Amino acid sequence: MKHMTGFAEYRPGATRHHADVVVRPAEVTDLAACADLIVSRTGGSADERRNRLQADLDDLDRYSVVAVVGGDVIGYGGVIRHEVSPADPPNMAPTGYYLVGLIVDHQWRRHGIGELLTRDRMRWVAARADEIYYFANLGNGATLDLHQSLTFTEVTRDFTFPGDPLKPGTGVLLRAELQG
Repeated sequence: MKHMTGFAEYRPGATRHHADVVVRPAEVTDLAACADLIVSRTGGSADERRNRLQADLDDLDRYSVVAVVGGDVIGYGGVIRHEVSPADPPNMAPTGYYLVGLIVDHQWRRHGIGELLTRDRMRWVAARADEIYYFANLGNGATLDLHQSLTFTEVTRDFTFPGDPLKPGTGVLLRAELQG
């Protein structure tokens, strides 16, 4: 059964196989494949996404990671640093590092790739901060279970985030403490 939300079918306890997966920082040569993955999920222009991914690689407060099998990029995830400004509304998400853009090729979903990408991003942030944030659609049970299994806990459902496509009342902000 496919959910109308656009998320992959949620199958708790699905078999996980990831012995051949290599998780590593993204490189310029990965950006086209990452852009294609993102566009396959969100739509838009692959060229525009590739340009944004290049800017992420050039920003020291951002991190992009890929999962690769046999030279093919099968997953992507990012980290950004968000800063609250005085002009922001009172319910703006707090300053800190945020996990963003976790996307796994549809043929590789439910094999633990998202967990590998998330653990690597948490490791990267742990070298820079003692906490990390993540927000998700309340209808995406797979990502919520994944992040809760990695010690994320709910902060609030009343928040805003720049560029966040979630409609009010459909998202949740989570936080995890990190040990460097």
